Amino acid sequence: MIIDLHVVMSKSTYAHVLPEHYLANELPLEKRELWEKRFAGPNTDQLIFVAMHGQEIAGFCCFVFNEGKEHGTYLHNLYVSQEYQKRGVAKSLLNQAIETFDSDRQKLPVHLLVFAKNTNAVAIYEKLDGTVIEKRDVSRWGNPTVELLRYQWPFADALLQKLNNRQSQTT
Repeated sequence: MIIDLHVVMSKSTYAHVLPEHYLANELPLEKRELWEKRFAGPNTDQLIFVAMHGQEIAGFCCFVFNEGKEHGTYLHNLYVSQEYQKRGVAKSLLNQAIETFDSDRQKLPVHLLVFAKNTNAVAIYEKLDGTVIEKRDVSRWGNPTVELLRYQWPFADALLQKLNNRQSQTT
């Protein structure tokens, strides 16, 4: 189930960023509400891709089209199960999702938010030539302040090209 993977990976990824109490108690409820809302009915404002390995979810991504529109198309979630990391799952998810964008959306920028302390994700976005267009300190849910980075690519097709170039270099 997407919710389970989202919670497990968030707890693991953010263990050194967010308080343990929040990760154990509040985060699971927030993710459940988020995904219940996303799956409540047809929604043309989002695009969700799921990578499966048999009956198991290997990863997922979710683009949101009408949030943060001033920065382009928002990549709200990109998570890959620990077991499937470094196997091209994230690249494949992004590649497949972006290829479904209509021609107008292909020309828009793509952006995402990431905690600066999420060094694994930051390294990937740097390798894909993402540009940090915003840095800010945020305090959510009464937790300590953490630095948040907004990465952006000038248009979706630029990110798609980077993904394809990296895939051909690693195969």
